[in-house]
This record gives sequence, structure tokens and C-alpha cells, in this order.
Amino acid sequence: MLEEHPRLPYLKKVSMFAPLPEASLRRLAEVAGLQRFSNHSYLFREGEEPDFIYSFVEGGVVLVGGAEGREAVIEFFGPGESVLLPAAILGLPYLVSARATSDGQALLIPANKFRRLLDEDTALAAQCARVLSRHWRVVITQIKEIKTQSALERVAQFLVAQTQESKGAATLTLPGMKKEVATRLGITPETLSRTLKKLRKYGVEADGDTFRIASVERVASLVGRAER
Repeated sequence: MLEEHPRLPYLKKVSMFAPLPEASLRRLAEVAGLQRFSNHSYLFREGEEPDFIYSFVEGGVVLVGGAEGREAVIEFFGPGESVLLPAAILGLPYLVSARATSDGQALLIPANKFRRLLDEDTALAAQCARVLSRHWRVVITQIKEIKTQSALERVAQFLVAQTQESKGAATLTLPGMKKEVATRLGITPETLSRTLKKLRKYGVEADGDTFRIASVERVASLVGRAER
């Protein structure tokens, strides 16, 4: 039996790589590295050339775009997720910046070596296609939410999406600051505060960035029939 490469356990924590066959994982492990990052630090900035594929084994980031002071939050990513594959695969500049929302650790794979492995490894190429397809659906879902849902619906759906429960009570922590969550949802911080107050009558209680939901089903049912 071959000795396990020290990077293999980290690769298996990343949803994009975990389903790959052992041979593919070993090829990735040979070129992968690890990097610690601290809360509020930037892993990369908008306009920079992509040097690495970033996947997170601890902590997370928020993707932001736009000039400083007028930043828009695009999405939050946490442990087990990878970000901005298209930029690394195409060798094009990042369209957004990645700012850490906590201390953490990232698995880094050099973009040039990743592109070479994509050309050689059909299992890796197929898995990347699946991941990119899921990311595309996330983008379409965001656009649909902003164009068709009220603030109450968007906040309710976002809170439910942060839980691991589909029914019953749940406790969750926001993936970022409230003002970041507000811009991710396409609303102002003031609208977010008013909406959270409305959600109290549906069993949502807030204590700082921690939320307790009495019934996930009740909050989920608001989507599609909320006040407009």
C-alpha cells in the first residue's frame, strides 16, 4: 500500500476534490500547498492575475467587487468550498476580491499546473464541469432572487440556507458582518434590520450575529408568499 501524501487529507475535505479517484488526488497533492490567513486579510484582489486555485479547509471568505467604499458583496464561501475557478482556468484577471471573514487555512494549487492537469486528467475535468455548473446555478438563483423576491423573502431564504436543518429548530451564525449580508441580498443595512424585526413574529430571534429559528419550515414557507 502506497504511503498517504500529507496533502491528501486536506484535498478530501474539499467538495470539488473529494469525489475524485485516488490517482487524481495524488496528482493534485503533489502540486498543492497550504496557506494560513487571518480575519479581514485579502487573499487576492480584483484585477490581479490568478496564480492559484483557492479551496478552504478552515475559515472562509467573502467575495467583493467594486471600488473601495462602494463594494458590493457577491457571495460567501466557507470550509470545503473553492472559489473563482473560471479565472484560474482561463488565465484571466479576477473580477472580484476575496477578503477573509475569519482566521483560516486555504489549500492552494498553482493555476498553471492545474490547467495542465485538466488537460491530462478526464476525471478532474469532469468534476470541474460539475462544480462550474453548480456555480452557474447559484449565479442565476441570485439574479432571480434580486429581480423577483421581496426583502422579507430574500432574508428568510438566506437564513434557511445557512442552517443544516430542513425542519424543526435551528441555530446559525451569519457568514459575515450584517452590512455584508445586506449587500449580498441587494438591500440596505437599514432594510435588513427592519426585515429581521419583522421575522420575529415568525420565530426568528437574533443575538448579535447568532440567530435562532424556532421552525425552519415556517421561515422557509415565507418564500413565494411574503409581503411585497
